[in-house]
Order: sequence, then structure tokens, then C-alpha cells
Amino acid sequence: MKKKNRIHLNRLIEKYRRGDTVPPCPHFGRCGGCLFQDLSYDDQLELKKELVNDALQEIASVDRVNPSPPYRYRSRMDMVTAFGRCGLRRSGSYRVVIDIEFCRIMREKSERLYRAIRPLISDIEDYDYLRHHGYLRYVVLREALFTGQVMLNFVTAAWENRLASVIERIADQADSVSLIHSGGLADLSYGDIFETIKGGYIEESLDGIRFRITPNSFFQSNAEIAVQMYRRIRNEAGGRVLDLCSGVGGISLFIAGSVDRVTGVEMNREAVDAAETNRLINRIENAEFTCAEAKDFLRGRVDDYETIVLDPPRSGMLPDVMERIDRMRAGKIIYLSCNPATFRDDVRNLHGYRVESVEAYDMFPQTPHVELLGILKAE
Repeated sequence: MKKKNRIHLNRLIEKYRRGDTVPPCPHFGRCGGCLFQDLSYDDQLELKKELVNDALQEIASVDRVNPSPPYRYRSRMDMVTAFGRCGLRRSGSYRVVIDIEFCRIMREKSERLYRAIRPLISDIEDYDYLRHHGYLRYVVLREALFTGQVMLNFVTAAWENRLASVIERIADQADSVSLIHSGGLADLSYGDIFETIKGGYIEESLDGIRFRITPNSFFQSNAEIAVQMYRRIRNEAGGRVLDLCSGVGGISLFIAGSVDRVTGVEMNREAVDAAETNRLINRIENAEFTCAEAKDFLRGRVDDYETIVLDPPRSGMLPDVMERIDRMRAGKIIYLSCNPATFRDDVRNLHGYRVESVEAYDMFPQTPHVELLGILKAE
């Protein structure tokens, strides 16, 4: 976060801090996972509304932030194992790990499994990510909200299984258990799967659409909010749909039953393969997925689609991509954004469209992050 944005956020926190909310987690104030536990949830939503409207400026405004369960919402937790601790990094410091016995934002089955794992790995060599030496880098837990299935990944710095005795004692508590190698200098909680102990994937179900989640695949961390946003997109999309940054096909497959045809474009080959697997699992015939960069896929295309769906990373869309989208003259653009500032900048690059509506969703309670869903129509 840029310094000026941090200063602005701190001012808003002081504005909404009333002193009558007791943080439920003893790690609050040291752990970097949560920032708002000393604010009531209603005040968190008001603060986020103000953050969003400040960022959007003249583009649009929101009158509310759609709420989430404030705790137990997060389907993925990446627990660092370093310096004799297992937990999350200290707020504002990459070099310090706070030992976390439990976490209020984790889903409950994942937390029970995590608490069972902690004493079992105490004798396993952890990884010093400052000196780049050691073995166990991360314990990653994922839990599907609507199926209850749980995944456990051990991320290691060596191509060897030193965790057999640990896994033997806890494997019955997980539906999928994998060993993942991440041997480079970069601090990554994903990599090459070198041993699948059990399962190899879990499944989530959103309104009856099944999604297979593999150890390295991305899936929304708050499924309850994701399904709300996807329903809104499904209600707005129509005709031939282009889904840029389509990932594992979450939006494309969710809306396929309500549109003529949907084409998903994604630059990550593993995500495209996962999307195709999910398409086959659900027997969806009117969806297709292409592995390509957006700018390459869009080159020379005009008037091919009635609806364009955008779901970029925090950095937003590239300006030349927005220029090409502008020239395509689709009747409607649906823009899902995790960064109000880049949403604003991208919308400014669309000269032939007006903003019909913007909605905000609290994807990550207890944090400053907020998700936007914008509907733009051609003028």
C-alpha cells in the first residue's frame, strides 16, 4: 500500500474506532492478517464505503457495501513455517512470523486440522526465508464452503517427503493431501506437485455448478460473496459473452446457462486446463476456453460479442487492452475489480461507455480490501 493511502486509511480507522469493540483474537495488533477487529462490523462497512467512494471520485459512487459473514469466511489460509513458528507475518513486517494457534477468519474444519497439525510438525525442519535454508515453507489449508471438503498442502524446499509420519496421523481429516516443491528464492506457497498422498483435488459447488480445485489453482477465498457476485453477473450478461481473465472458468461456467455462448480467455495454461475440466464435469456445451493474453486475443476483433466480462488482477487491465475493448463496441461491459483505483482508471479509458451502476462487496472482512462490480453500457 502506498504511503499516502496508508495515511488515509489510518485516519479513517481512527474516525470509526469507537472503543467499544473488543477484538476476539489475541493475535490482533501483531498479526498482519486482520486490521479491523477493533471496529464493529457495521463501522467496517461504512469505512469501506468511504474508501471506495474516495477512490472512484467522479466515476461513480456506492451507497452500501454488501456484507459477508465477518468471521469464518476464508476458504484458504497459507501458514508460514519459519524461525520455529507457524502462522502469519507480523503487521508491516515481512521478516517476522507470529505464531498462530488458531485463526478467527479460517473456516472451522480447516482450523481444527491446522490445530492438529501444529504439534506434529514441531520436529520438522522449517524454512528460513531470509537465508534461504531449510525444508518446510508453508502449510496451506483450503476448504470448500458448500461441500465442506478440505485440502491440505505441504510446501517444501526439497524434493523429498519428510512428513510421512505427520500425514499418516492427520490424513483422515482431509479430502486431499499433497506435497508441493517451491525451491526458488521467491517466497511462494505454490509450485510443482511432487507427491499426491490423497485425493489431489477438492470440489466446490456454486448454485449447482461444480468446480474442481487443485492444489495450485485459484478460487475465490470467500465463496458466499463470490456466489452473490456471480448471480449478479448472470442476471446482466446476455448473448455472446467474452470473459477476459477467466481463470478456472468460475464466471464463464456459472453464467453459461443464461447466455448464448461464452468464451473464456486466460493466459495461464494450468488455469485453462482446469476450466476445461470444470466444463466437462458440468457437461456444459456452450462454453469454450482459450489460452492467450488478452491483447493478442483481441487483435483485429470487432463486434464479436454482446457482453464483455472483465475480472483482472489488482493491477487492472493494460491501457491498450482497454482501447481495443472500447473499439469492439459490445453493448455491455461487466467489470469485476478487487482494486477501486485501477477500476476507476480503466473506466476512464472507455470513451464509448457510461457507468450504469457500481456495487461493492465485502470479500475480505477485517481487512481494507473490497470488491467492486461495475455495469457499463455503450452510449
